[in-house]
Amino acid sequence: MRLFLNNRGQSLLEAIFAIGLLLIAVSAVLGLAIANSAGQSASELQLVANNLAREGIEVVRNARDTNWLAGQAWDTGLVGDGTAIPNFDKNTNTWTLDFAFNQPTIIYLAGGVYSHSGSGQPTIYRRLLTLRNVCRETSGVNIGAESVAAGISCTSGIKVGIKIESKVNWVERGRDHSITLASLIYAWKK
Repeated sequence: MRLFLNNRGQSLLEAIFAIGLLLIAVSAVLGLAIANSAGQSASELQLVANNLAREGIEVVRNARDTNWLAGQAWDTGLVGDGTAIPNFDKNTNTWTLDFAFNQPTIIYLAGGVYSHSGSGQPTIYRRLLTLRNVCRETSGVNIGAESVAAGISCTSGIKVGIKIESKVNWVERGRDHSITLASLIYAWKK
């Protein structure tokens, strides 16, 4: 006696199972690719913001150095306890600080140059610099950074430097982000 087995249903079940496994694998790879792309975009935005914050600090440092080269007091034009935005003039290739601002101001992109000039394409970034005096008491002891951040004026001491905080804000996918970099510059050249 011979038995005939019907294998047609078994091969259909195997095909459905194989297609299901393939769909799971493809959706996992696609999910990783989407997450990687979103992470790369966020990383690029943070890198630009970090460089814009660093640029703000360098503008103040450049102003100090330019004052020295011009034979002026090192802090000429650098308001000790105030806020500012840096402006770049493409025609003269120079930076200036505008102390009329007390809130982060939008940054524009024109010809590959980021600036607060108001011309060009508006970006998602906003920047504000905060400058605080660094003082040395007449007894020769430096006031700590905690006191500088609280806004100590130099009425009881000698101004020896400036603490610069450069803050850049942006909104990505409905979420607020910010980077704040700080640096101290001193009147080291007499």
